[in-house]
Amino acid sequence: MNYNIKSLLSIACVSALALTSFSCSEDDAPSTTPTESAYRPYHLVIGSSPTGESETYTQGVTVEELNDPNKTFTFNGYGQEIPSTRTARLYTSNDGETVYNLNYGGGDIAKYDYINGQNYNLLLTTDIQAVMGTAYPRWTKIDDNYAMLHNVTTENIYEDPNDESSPYVKTNATVTLARVDLNTMTVLENASFAFPYNEDESTEGIHTFRIDAPVITNGKLYYGVAKRFYDALTGENGTMVYDNVETLVVDYPSLENETTITSTLAQGSTNGYRTPVAHKDENGDTYQLITSGDASIMKISNGAYDTAYGKFDIKSILGHNAEANTGWFYVGNGIGYVPVLNTDLGDSASSNWDIVRVDVYNKTAIKMNIPLDLWLRQYQWASIIDGKLYMALASLGGVGNVYIFDPSSTSADGYTTGATLQTGTTDASYIGLF
Repeated sequence: MNYNIKSLLSIACVSALALTSFSCSEDDAPSTTPTESAYRPYHLVIGSSPTGESETYTQGVTVEELNDPNKTFTFNGYGQEIPSTRTARLYTSNDGETVYNLNYGGGDIAKYDYINGQNYNLLLTTDIQAVMGTAYPRWTKIDDNYAMLHNVTTENIYEDPNDESSPYVKTNATVTLARVDLNTMTVLENASFAFPYNEDESTEGIHTFRIDAPVITNGKLYYGVAKRFYDALTGENGTMVYDNVETLVVDYPSLENETTITSTLAQGSTNGYRTPVAHKDENGDTYQLITSGDASIMKISNGAYDTAYGKFDIKSILGHNAEANTGWFYVGNGIGYVPVLNTDLGDSASSNWDIVRVDVYNKTAIKMNIPLDLWLRQYQWASIIDGKLYMALASLGGVGNVYIFDPSSTSADGYTTGATLQTGTTDASYIGLF
């Protein structure tokens, strides 16, 4: 049975964002705020073409539909397309009535009012290229009122600025940040500054090239950091070998007083991909996933990496080589769920992903028994509903379900399944329940 991509992808249901786990609100509440199901629409989202320009579709759903094992969501002629040039980066308001999108590659942000079903009304669109200097910034919803746009540009510096055959000096990285008012979709504070370098690293060609997924704690934004190595001998970027982890810290909302915190207890990037990476718990501590190298979690307390906590080594517990290079979802009381790639079986383009339940307080990790071949490289969001984590999980181009994880269970089978999810095309995958 053949459908065109538009008709098939229209089932993409975006589930509304039930938690603000990408970051904390201005009042420094924990980064997860469980949302009760009553009177709140959710949204399922699906995307196509994971290796190229993707199409993204959404539709609104109810909690009752998500829980109903007799309900099937399909792409056949239904769903609202969220326009995107490269990819759509979605968030929703806490009540599920508004959808926000960054058109990555298009250089604009947009706000939609959810009407019902597949009906969304475009309210506002704002071009942010002049402020950010690129059509490819990333962004994070901070709370129900504000979001942060962020980007890093790099420049290789030589003794003679006009001659790249002259001796290489270092690579400069410039950070651009902007705070967005989600009510008006206008830019408020914005700042641009040189990344606060370790001078030894910069002269060796090591430099920051990406930041993402901030959380806010005690009036400061904590940004995950990814580094890269520039090989002046070849004029190309070489293989980066990390000897630490690093986080960029700036005052919020002024975006001033930039600095970094580092730790050598773990090695890798901390920026993630499209998923929340760091979460603040009920005690005010932040737990940050290492998103390259071995799957592990670090703890940040009182503005620094917690040396007493050390490193929560998820890979060693699982017993195979593993990376968690997208992000993770925190439910509460130390419990979260991490998409983990088994790198013994394949790379991030393969269908060798698992969902792992973690307890960051007791440093335990349990691979959930999910009978699906999962590709989760572009998975963006899961929602907390009535204290449980809801994820839209299906094999790439295949069939799956709404999975409802019970954080109180330590069993690998600690979940139930709700509605059936159909993708419809070989390159389609669910990217979130918002």
